[in-house]
Parts: sequence; structure tokens; C-alpha cells
Amino acid sequence: MTDTYSEEMDAVKSDLVTLKSDLANLTKSVKADAQTNAAELRENASIKLKAAQKNAMEAGTKSREKAQLTIKKNPIASIAATAGLGLVVGALMARR
Repeated sequence: MTDTYSEEMDAVKSDLVTLKSDLANLTKSVKADAQTNAAELRENASIKLKAAQKNAMEAGTKSREKAQLTIKKNPIASIAATAGLGLVVGALMARR
């Protein structure tokens, strides 16, 4: 019975060593995958940010051009609208 117990203990020890090695390899693999995924996510976020910046710049340019055209077509109405907006903002600020 002692020989069998000794053999079983040696087998368990061997299995634990193998398990430890496999766990270390798995941890390294998971770490490498996580780093790769993080790099991909950063790259995708960077691309989307650049696209959003470009879209915002284009929208701002279009809005500015449209406002300039409207002001050129209707200068008196534009001045009146600006004055009215100034009065509203002034009244709201005076209430504070």
C-alpha cells in the first residue's frame, strides 16, 4: 500500500507541476491577447475620433457659410435678430 500511495503522490505532484506550467502559459497568452485587443481598440477609437473631428469641422464650416449667406441676404433682419437675442440674454442674466 505504501508503494501505491507513493506512486499516487508522485503522480499528483507531477500533475500539479504540469498544471502550474499550463496556468503560467495561459496567463501569458491571455495577457498577450489583452494587449493586442487594447491596441486594436485604441487604434479604432483614434480612427473614429479623427472621423468625428472631420465631420464636426465640415458641419461647422457649412453652418458658418449658411449663416454668412443668410446675413448677406437679410442684413437688417440679422441685426434685429441679434439685438433681440442680446436683449433676451441680458434679461436672463439680470434675473440672477
